[in-house]
Amino acid sequence: MSLTNKHGAEGNASRKKSKSSQFSKWFSWAGVIASVLLFAYIFWRAEVVYGGARSAIYFKYYLISLFFLGFWLFVLRLKQLWRINIVTTFISLVMAIYLSEGILQLSSYFKVNPKSKIEVLDDFIASGIDAVPAVRPRDVLGVNSSLLPLSGVANITTVGENESGKWAVYKSDRYGLNNPDFEWSASSVDWLLTGDSFTEGVAVQPGEDIAGQIRKLTQEHVINLGRSGNGPLTELAGIVEYAPIIEPKKVLWIYYEFNDLGGDLHREKTSEILMKYLDNNFSQNLVDRQPEVNKLIRKYLPQAQAQAQAQAQVLAQSQKWYWTRLVGIRSLIKFDSFDANAAVNIDPLFSNILFKAKSIVEKWDGRLYFVYLPDFSRYIDPDIDHQQYLEKSKVFDVVNGLNIPIVDIHQKVFSKHEDPISLFVDRKNNHYNAKGYALVAKEIATSVKEYEKINK
Repeated sequence: MSLTNKHGAEGNASRKKSKSSQFSKWFSWAGVIASVLLFAYIFWRAEVVYGGARSAIYFKYYLISLFFLGFWLFVLRLKQLWRINIVTTFISLVMAIYLSEGILQLSSYFKVNPKSKIEVLDDFIASGIDAVPAVRPRDVLGVNSSLLPLSGVANITTVGENESGKWAVYKSDRYGLNNPDFEWSASSVDWLLTGDSFTEGVAVQPGEDIAGQIRKLTQEHVINLGRSGNGPLTELAGIVEYAPIIEPKKVLWIYYEFNDLGGDLHREKTSEILMKYLDNNFSQNLVDRQPEVNKLIRKYLPQAQAQAQAQAQVLAQSQKWYWTRLVGIRSLIKFDSFDANAAVNIDPLFSNILFKAKSIVEKWDGRLYFVYLPDFSRYIDPDIDHQQYLEKSKVFDVVNGLNIPIVDIHQKVFSKHEDPISLFVDRKNNHYNAKGYALVAKEIATSVKEYEKINK
């Protein structure tokens, strides 16, 4: 090689090294800025959007943003060659991660997407069948200051949710609830259930919910008051409004540990109507006001449909950018599972609500049972303290203090199952599947029967 060529090669190498050095420095500063912006975004989501209610979930994201902030500040202080190598390695790693995310997103892209709820409703109506979407009591909270429906439109095809790949569709009863209507005409009703979406059975077909499974097992009459989004006050309201007309022998208070106290009760306390149910003589007389309930909900439906369409559009847009947030990988490694050490505030009002419910049921010599349903995240961490998770032991202290029998579904069913996650729809953080509900119903029937045998 001639001297000229040698100097030229050295010059090119020097220029490349200089460019690499400049790029690595620029990239490191970009990492610092991105880490600060990520911290601000996390704070906005945790404290502004969710008002601090999900701080425990976002805590690890705070740590990640602070880690990268410190990491890039450290890289900036390194020697030129080290900084170049680290930036190059980091870029290669990020490209590999996003390639994996792209494969995950591509695999889900080719899955058959089911019809939307609006399309399902349109199909029913086009075939001459009047149909409405299931409306939650919380959806119409505040729509009318003098009337809060605890049910839906009566005697109509009702479209629930599609969590399992098949829309949950049922014919509502005379009070707009998920029951065969003839149950209300029985000379004696044995069971009444109050609860949220797990009680309503939003993820399964009619008859596969807890109430339907108890009917099959016991051949007895069962009324299901469960509605998606219900919390303790709404569940008490259901007992006040509907239980006295049938005087059921067994009333199941079905408690879902994740949100009954971890958000639902906090929201319900702001409702003037719901708080009135703690008064001794308050009732909306909903049994006699079903025509008004039908009218109010039908009037609300256009608004609900508009909201559903807007939410669907937002979801569709956000899904296009899921790959940027590594949604597929985060879901695969269960990164966003609920914090196993998260606590629940045991509101003193909870004890008052249960006491009121028990007092009502005992007026006709019925008995109130407390059914404890476990959450999906309980079975993700093998080292979890099952008694302390979501303050389970404290909840039991409240219930035991009121002398209410407890059916512990975690202890009796899920903890004994070889694969408890298989009892959730698609093995994800969803509702129970039909198999899960069947096991829950079987344990309820068995436990109640044993309790009644001992306490005749």
